Parts: sequence; C-alpha cells; structure tokens
Amino acid sequence: MRFIAYIVLILLIPAAASAEVIASVGDVTLTWEDIISMIGGEQNVQYLGITTEANALEVLESWVREEVMVKAAESGGLESDPEVRDAIEQSRRQILLEAFMANIVKDLQPSQLEIDNYTDVWLNTYKKSAHIRHIIVEDENLANSLLARINAGSDFAALAQEYSIGPSASDGGDLGWITRGQSGYMSFDEATFRLGEGEVSNVVETAAGFHIIKVIETQLLSPEPAVDEIKQMITMELVQEMQEEAIMAEIEILEVNHDIVLYPERLLEHF
Repeated sequence: MRFIAYIVLILLIPAAASAEVIASVGDVTLTWEDIISMIGGEQNVQYLGITTEANALEVLESWVREEVMVKAAESGGLESDPEVRDAIEQSRRQILLEAFMANIVKDLQPSQLEIDNYTDVWLNTYKKSAHIRHIIVEDENLANSLLARINAGSDFAALAQEYSIGPSASDGGDLGWITRGQSGYMSFDEATFRLGEGEVSNVVETAAGFHIIKVIETQLLSPEPAVDEIKQMITMELVQEMQEEAIMAEIEILEVNHDIVLYPERLLEHF
C-alpha cells in the first residue's frame, strides 16, 4: 500500500511557474498549476520535502496509479452503481453548501474597536464557571408560560423534566458546570453569566430554540485566564456570531423566492 502514501504526497510537490505537463495518462495531464491548486496555493510550498528526482518519480507514479484506477472505475460503470451515485451526489451537495457559505462569510471580521468594547463589558464573565439548569422548548409562548410559573414558585427541575426537549431534561435540566464559549451561543452565555447564584434568566432565543436558564452556583476559574487569551476567544466568538447571522439572513432571503411546503405531521407518522 506504499503507493497510497504517494497519492497524498502529490498534493505536496513544490510548484513552479510554467504550465508544462509533468505526467499524463492518456488524455489526462498533470501540470504544476494543477498541483498548486491541489495544495491550496503557493504559500504551502514551504511545507514540502521532495529533494531528489527519485522521490519525484515515485510521487508521479503514485498519481498514475490513482488515475488508472479512476479510469477503470469509470469504464467499469461504477458511477452508475446506486450507492456510488448517492455518495457522489452527497459529496457534491456538501461541497456546494460549504462553498456557498464560505462565499457569504469570507470578508466578515469584527473591528478592533468591537473586540475591545466587548472585552470591556464582558471580561469578568470569562473568568468564572457556572453550574446551571436549563429548559429548552420550541415554542416561545410555552417558554414565557413556563417562566411565569417559575417566577411564581414552581420547581425549575420538575418543569424541565416535564417540558424541556433537551437531553438534560431527565436530570431536571442540569447541564453541570460551563464556561464562556461552551454553549456555542453568545446570547445564551451572556444571559447565563450575568446572573447571580439562584437567579433565573428571561427567555433566551437561539438557533436551537427558546431557553430558560437557572444558575445554581458559580466559581472563579483557576488559574485565571490571561486577558490576551480572553480577547482571542472573544474574537472567535464574534466572528462565529457574525457568520451565523449573515448565513441566516441570506437563507431568509432565499426562502422568500421559493415555494416551500412542510408536512411535519407526515414525518411524525414514521416515528
């Protein structure tokens, strides 16, 4: 199986400026430009290590082996095999989805002022952890009703067991100890870490649903994270939030331009 390793190495050959053919199988050719594309750009040339003509020959031979296998698969009709066809289609859809989303978010970046302002307000919330309970439901009216019952004295854990759709429902909504960034939603974290021990949040909306959060207790992190580390985390979180908002905004625009019909009751019948 040694040649398989060289199939990978073909992605790591130094790129040159010319478009000369360096290998061919029938009418399929391999050029330096092809290799540059494969390795993701000339900036990755520094990571290469092929130093001799013998090394280069082995790598090119590995590409040849890969190409003749692909040709054999095509001529043997494997593309029409249902499982292969489905796998190709799934790969095509995934590539298109990733390319589409990458195109939307490619230029999004918070300014240094935005990072500094967020750090000034929320810095201390990155220095502690919180033990919390949590209720998540799909309906905002239900969430508001549950919050009213909690504020009137109903037991949070009991309501979580009865109504929450999250995996922690059986434990009364107990999520254990969390820190900033762990939930994946800035709005969730902000609501959580502005609460004191024993306090309950208002209804918090995220892409996952509508949440009610109760802080059981808090403690300071040890060792305390450095400010530079916190700023790096804040930057990543702001970028992620900007990207998610941009993608969802684009999806909402796209959905308006399509006739969409949903039958959740038909899906439910299969469960």
